[in-house]
Parts: sequence; structure tokens; C-alpha cells
Amino acid sequence: MLPEKTDTRWNRLVTGQQNYRLQTVPASMLLSRIVRSVQADNSPENIQRCIEEAHSFFMRYEAILDRDIKTIFGA
Repeated sequence: MLPEKTDTRWNRLVTGQQNYRLQTVPASMLLSRIVRSVQADNSPENIQRCIEEAHSFFMRYEAILDRDIKTIFGA
């Protein structure tokens, strides 16, 4: 199950503070794009937008991203 968007792990994910080796290509591509976006604009508004986008993506595809979710957020 995904943590709430307010969980600090989302912030670490989108800011690239922690690197993850993801199994699925779409998740890796999304994460790379989001981290680049935050590097270009690290305003709180952009970080929140990126968290929203990542959360929505992982929520929508939760069933097929199970291993990546466990990698990022734990069991």
C-alpha cells in the first residue's frame, strides 16, 4: 500500500535525495523526468506538483509496480 502524499519518502523520491534501482522502465522514466524537473525548479510548489504526479502514477499502476513500490517504501 502506498503511503500518503505527506510522507517524507515522497519528497526524498522526487528530489533525488535517495537513488532507487527500479524494475519497470515506465517508473524509471517517470522518476528520472520528475527528478530533473525538481532540479530545474526546486520551489515548494513544483516539488508538491511532482509528488502529486508520482503518487498518482504509482497509485494507478500499483498492481504492476509492486516490486518498485516495495523497493522505495519497504514492505
